Amino acid sequence: MKSILVYADGGKAFESRLQVALDLARSQGGHITFLQATPLSGFIVMDPMGGSYVPAGMLEQLRADEDKVRAIVEAQMNIEGLPWDWTAYDGDVTQAVISASRLADVIVLSLDNSERNVRPHPLLSIADVAVETRCPVLAVPTTLKSLHTGGKILIAWDGSHEAANAVRQALPLLKNAESVHLVTVVEPKKSGGFPSTEACEYLSRHGVCSELIERERGLLSIEEIIENVAGEIGADLLVMGAFGHSRLREVLLGGVTRYFLKDSNIPLLLAH
Repeated sequence: MKSILVYADGGKAFESRLQVALDLARSQGGHITFLQATPLSGFIVMDPMGGSYVPAGMLEQLRADEDKVRAIVEAQMNIEGLPWDWTAYDGDVTQAVISASRLADVIVLSLDNSERNVRPHPLLSIADVAVETRCPVLAVPTTLKSLHTGGKILIAWDGSHEAANAVRQALPLLKNAESVHLVTVVEPKKSGGFPSTEACEYLSRHGVCSELIERERGLLSIEEIIENVAGEIGADLLVMGAFGHSRLREVLLGGVTRYFLKDSNIPLLLAH
């Protein structure tokens, strides 16, 4: 994970994204690209003749706010001494992140905080980014102070292509982890799926020692089981496939991805 893309908006949650990106860059010998996106369409005013424009005073304030965020980042990065660059877009925030991620190894974004009803970047959809990009999204809680890159990692394993892709994308972190566990939920009615042990064998070929945890479905939901296991092992990071079912199905019926995007208290590494 040498190329790290961070959404920089100057909001309260930006500090946690910055610290996580710094931790990643230090551990991986990486380069950080800070992306600033300004949705000018949201500030357009229509005139009586049918034209449109952004009021000069408003535009000046937007640019001043952008310069303030960049100055904060520049001061921090001068102290850190890590390689970095800055890129700016005018347009839709989600599409800006997707576009800028073509050569990124990981995108650092913030999780919603449902308990406080906080949306750290309301103009950006993590779900859209996770589904439409080819690199993983590292979604972090808004109050996170640092990322324990050598800590305990839990993989939510269901044998899907999404979960397999997440495992492959997470390899740089898995190789440095203190411990790696895979949790799989056993459902009696299902059979003939991809063997859970195959994931452990794959990791072993890459020098990663892992432990498989199998849990019966019982009366709990899959997300509750994963959350319980994460708490039991003291996981510092949860690796999981994003939207194994269709987005519409998850919107209507709920799903594991939507649950953790709203209620996770540990960082998520998501891949579709």
